[in-house]
Amino acid sequence: MKDMKRNRVVLHICGQDFPIATDSSIDEVRLLGAEIDEKMNEILSASKRVTFAQAAVLTALEYADNAKKSEKSIEALRAQLSGYLSDAEDSKLNFELVRKENEKLKAEIEKLKAKAGK
Repeated sequence: MKDMKRNRVVLHICGQDFPIATDSSIDEVRLLGAEIDEKMNEILSASKRVTFAQAAVLTALEYADNAKKSEKSIEALRAQLSGYLSDAEDSKLNFELVRKENEKLKAEIEKLKAKAGK
């Protein structure tokens, strides 16, 4: 198995440093860390009774909830896309039937023209 080089970055969240090794880009991880820092500071500022750990759990719950909602939305879009693909396939089949019927009618018209011209 090939060893992939992992990116290393230190995230500063609510005054604490978190060294991270990741396959994601450093910029992506830093942006995510900044979002988490902002959200946790927002929670900590809202109440003096909330601990760092509680703010971390509340932030994780919000991210998990958003992830679940996104998964449901993705599944709904997949189902909708599947329906569109099915409709497109039906349309393609109907088009083929109409095209064949059109060819048949053209041939019949040519026969009638030839018959009428004799």
